[in-house]
Amino acid sequence: MTPHSPGTGQINTLIWIGFFAALIVFLAINLGLFGAIRRNRGGRGRVATQPRGAVGLQWRVAGVLSGFAALLFVLGIIFTSNATSEPKTTTGGLTSYHGEKLEGPLVIKTTGQQWIWRYNYPNGAFSYYKLVIPVHTEIKLKLTSTDVIHTWNVPDLTPKVEAVPGKQTAVYFRADSEGEFWGQSSTLSGQAYASMRIAVEVVSPERFEEFIAEQQKNIKKADESAEEIESEKVAEEEEDAEAAGVIEGEESASEGEESEEAGEGEATEEGGEEEAEGGESAEAGGAPNAEAGSEVFAENCSVCHGATGHGGNGGPDLTTMPKAQEQASAEEQVTDGGGGMPPFGGILSEEEITNVAAYVVEDIVGGK
Repeated sequence: MTPHSPGTGQINTLIWIGFFAALIVFLAINLGLFGAIRRNRGGRGRVATQPRGAVGLQWRVAGVLSGFAALLFVLGIIFTSNATSEPKTTTGGLTSYHGEKLEGPLVIKTTGQQWIWRYNYPNGAFSYYKLVIPVHTEIKLKLTSTDVIHTWNVPDLTPKVEAVPGKQTAVYFRADSEGEFWGQSSTLSGQAYASMRIAVEVVSPERFEEFIAEQQKNIKKADESAEEIESEKVAEEEEDAEAAGVIEGEESASEGEESEEAGEGEATEEGGEEEAEGGESAEAGGAPNAEAGSEVFAENCSVCHGATGHGGNGGPDLTTMPKAQEQASAEEQVTDGGGGMPPFGGILSEEEITNVAAYVVEDIVGGK
């Protein structure tokens, strides 16, 4: 462990105190044994004697060990209390947020789910996988879970803390140096828990403000894209309904003029419509729909990979990924996850996975 926050620094110091205490006890015991052996062993012209303790020796040893244990106990309480206390924002930290003075810690809601972390920042911005925080600033993570117990654990910055469904826990910390720090969920939470890694990027307060602005811009763009797709879908449905109404009106007029011919024509048309509907159903049953996949992408993937799929917050540019080149491999990646990406097999339906894979392969990688 390399401490980069006051809390982990206290814990690291306590670990070293415990190490040296154990070393002192080990050396004292072994030196005492070797001394007793040397004093009482036999040799040439010398008979071995039975070791005998001095009067009151046991009481003196017990007193020393008891005092030593009491000292370690008091030090443990002091350092543990300091490690779990709230570290205040220092010079160079984030003192105002969006033009308003920051009172107390910067609160970030953290949600664990199988198998990824989501971070909700103040003012509506959020990110997946990577937590971005300002340096020298008191941070409060409010943790919960949507499914099972997950454990937040970044040894260089914070102690372990559990995210429990239906309950809110909290951890306070302050990062005193910029850089990237890594952790791992340490509670078994399902088949893909090993890929539930934790990434924390510590940046300057100015860069943090820029990051929040970028996230809000990307989220807004993704929402607008989803709304545009939904509007186009509604417009197409209305056009189809109008076209169907015109056809029905023409058929009714034709039936009124020539009933016999209309009956035969109607039978022919119905047969043709059934064939057309059968073809459409067969196509809808298994054919990938890239247009529908674009909506799935905007709602689930754009935050990490960007609105256009060319990279975002922790997600790579999909046009450079080998698995995004073909439909089958893209579906496998979305379903099973891997390489830092969580699996969506239990989150999206098979149809949604097929459609979003088609959107990635045809529109993003294909350059449409």
